[in-house]
Amino acid sequence: MRVIKIVSVMLVLALIGSVMAGTTGKIAGVVTDASTGDPLPGVNVLVNGTTLGAATDLEGYYVILNVPPGEYEVTASMVGYTEITKTQVRVRIDQTTTLNYNLGEQALEAGETITVVAERPVVEKDVAASRANISTEEIESIPVAEVANVVGLQAGIEGLSIRGGGSSEVAFVVNGITLRDERNNSPYTGISLTSVEELQVQAGGFSAEFGNIRSGIVNVVTKEGKRDKYTFSFLGRYSPLGDKHFGPSPNAPGSYWVRPYVDDEVAWTGTDNGAWDKYTRAQYPYFKGWNKISEELLQNDDPNDDLSPAAAQRLYLFQHRKQLDIAGPDFTADMSFGGPVPYVSDQLGNLRFFASYRNSQSMYLVPLHRDAYRDYTWQLKLTSDLGQGKKLMISGLLGAETGVDRWNNGTPGMFTSSWQIASALSNGPKYIEGRMFSTDYWGPARTDYTNLGVKYTHALDEKTFFEVSFSTFTSDYEKHPGARRDTADVYKFGNNYYVDEAPFGFQSLSTSAINGMRTGAGMSNARDSSEVQSYSLKFDITKQVDRRNNVQLGGEFVLTHSNITYGRYDQFLPTGNYTTKWDKWPRRGALYIQDKLEFQGMIAQLGLRMDYSHAGGEWYDYSQYPQAFSGTYVEGIDTLLNKEPTEHIFTFSPRLAIAFPVTETSKLYFNYGHFRQLPQPDDLYMLRQSGFTDQILRVGNPNAELQKTVAYELGYEQSVLDQFLIRAAGYYKDISLQPRLVTYENNDGSISYSRAEPNNYEDIRGFEITLNKNRGQWVRGFLNYTYMVSTYGYFGYGIFYENPALQRQYEQTTTYYYQAKPKPRPYARANIDFFSPDNFGPKIADTHPLAEWRLNFLANWKTGRYDTW
Repeated sequence: MRVIKIVSVMLVLALIGSVMAGTTGKIAGVVTDASTGDPLPGVNVLVNGTTLGAATDLEGYYVILNVPPGEYEVTASMVGYTEITKTQVRVRIDQTTTLNYNLGEQALEAGETITVVAERPVVEKDVAASRANISTEEIESIPVAEVANVVGLQAGIEGLSIRGGGSSEVAFVVNGITLRDERNNSPYTGISLTSVEELQVQAGGFSAEFGNIRSGIVNVVTKEGKRDKYTFSFLGRYSPLGDKHFGPSPNAPGSYWVRPYVDDEVAWTGTDNGAWDKYTRAQYPYFKGWNKISEELLQNDDPNDDLSPAAAQRLYLFQHRKQLDIAGPDFTADMSFGGPVPYVSDQLGNLRFFASYRNSQSMYLVPLHRDAYRDYTWQLKLTSDLGQGKKLMISGLLGAETGVDRWNNGTPGMFTSSWQIASALSNGPKYIEGRMFSTDYWGPARTDYTNLGVKYTHALDEKTFFEVSFSTFTSDYEKHPGARRDTADVYKFGNNYYVDEAPFGFQSLSTSAINGMRTGAGMSNARDSSEVQSYSLKFDITKQVDRRNNVQLGGEFVLTHSNITYGRYDQFLPTGNYTTKWDKWPRRGALYIQDKLEFQGMIAQLGLRMDYSHAGGEWYDYSQYPQAFSGTYVEGIDTLLNKEPTEHIFTFSPRLAIAFPVTETSKLYFNYGHFRQLPQPDDLYMLRQSGFTDQILRVGNPNAELQKTVAYELGYEQSVLDQFLIRAAGYYKDISLQPRLVTYENNDGSISYSRAEPNNYEDIRGFEITLNKNRGQWVRGFLNYTYMVSTYGYFGYGIFYENPALQRQYEQTTTYYYQAKPKPRPYARANIDFFSPDNFGPKIADTHPLAEWRLNFLANWKTGRYDTW
């Protein structure tokens, strides 16, 4: 008797909790009769282990929307036909995975299923941009420990600079939520690498869904807790303590800083005594000698200043006692744990969690106020099935970074790497010495981040769903001096010469060491207590209208509370002091519509985005040289100047991306788009006042035009031997309306302020070549090469004087360039992963000891920089 296995599939689409526009893909295909080739209607197609599924229509076509990225088994079944399951079906973000079935009439024993390994195409035909989709398996094969490092290995990217754009031009999206610090538009990337399910990096051609960006998208989907088991992951990186500079320690007797003061050949009688040859003398700073210093001290009228040469040298060594050797390791600890929530999971819709923690330490080149940059992040993701086709996800993030202030002026930023510190130690020997051997030239800095997101997804029918999300992101800044110096005279040198603990501790007054090294004033000048919180509401609806059209429309609204207080303060040198404050509630919004058309010979995505921005409140209406900006009249600025409501700004941005599959193994693609972005908040809302003269130093413009980038890209992809992917892409970016500071000064100098004006332009062009192998045994990896050329400049003058004579002199004599063309510096990266297959070697006690061993090579190359004397 013939027994037929029947599989019943609910035809209502159920959605995974991580679903959000731009975070899922879809599976589509055609089911035909294996013997006749006719389409089969009514075939049930099910993604195993989920409630995702669909049935074929009269043409045998089916589509399963909103499949989270990952690898699946997909089964097609129909009464009277043999059930077929395809394994290793890879679904990627924003892409269509084509899965066709040929079902034969039932001929097997009851319950039997044909299992087929799905073939992933090397060339993904529906992608019309230079895009890298990196799965968790591929991430594991790259020897890095941070998401930003994975991103930075892709073609056209250096750090988080994508094709020459700044990191503030990049959107970092996690589960559909943009992690952006609205203080300076910088992305927050410190998430756990072990939590990542798939990471997508796109350098151009992004859809109308994404706004307030101009250079690229890093789209991350994190893992979701399993319904029926617990999982744990750990990633560790450890680098033993060791020097991060060439040559001896700055404390060493033979170092540049110490040798003239301790080498007996010159220490007592000076470096010009003839003991050193002229070549040695040229390598070290001039020193008069301890004998001369002692003689000068003995000649003054204060007997308490008397020091012998030996005592003077001992005092020097005491004031340079700070140890500059690295005392700790670099490390990263990254771990994740997930599964069903104990006891209540079944009662709360298969409630499941995925938690992760990341902690990182990077030691500084030399210890400063702190000896390292440290950051940590906690993440938690909860997912619940509220009903058929209804899902809820709640996510949270707590993060912090601590280190030492980088700028000494209150603006955001702290030292995160050794090269940054090396670059800052470059203002002449005395300044470098004071920055190294004191503890508080740069003060401590800390930034805390919090994020909360809620998403609800609802399937209206098999081919229509909508999603709503609400999220907040908060950044809290803190910069201030460290502990004050104990100025009690407790250390004795010579007969009656006392000193305090300098150069340790913060000292606002001017002090110096016996050799002239600066130990006070001009230190720890940064002050910052700013807090910025943004609230984002987003709605999207997607419908598979027919076999060819997938339409998506949506909108978002972002409200920001920008409470800024920062500045520079120096008690001893007040001329450079200033304060910057504002408390604003800017808002922005957007509406967009896009359609993805899929034909056999062309896949196109057409979109249009409308962006709206409003700074809120009122702003000053003033002429070029307003009296109210002078220190004399600034107290009455609100009565001297009228205020007008800020403008409501609307812009429209068309987007187009087209892919042409030339053959089964090649495609040509093109994309074009307009991308708009708000200027930095400092350029919009700043009203900076001098702490010395009370003058207004800098003025924002809340009605400034949005920065604009028009980008084009043309690319070609070719599969070789069904193993290798070769991609060649050329691009051009026309950038305009970027702000630059323009200064206005009146006749007597009582009014001198700067204002950001949209006079900066840039164009960037280049090409990229990528060779990728992400399949096969024994060897996988990638190799890429980037060549980029940029040109930038300004329109108009940088200074306008009220005095015509000064203006003419400026225009005639200022060496002012209008356009710069830096020489290109091509670069290349390679990641080659050698590994043994999972069943390699002899089997011992149900294991293969020689299987799954990996050897990885990561290489970076960049052409040298051009310098002249």
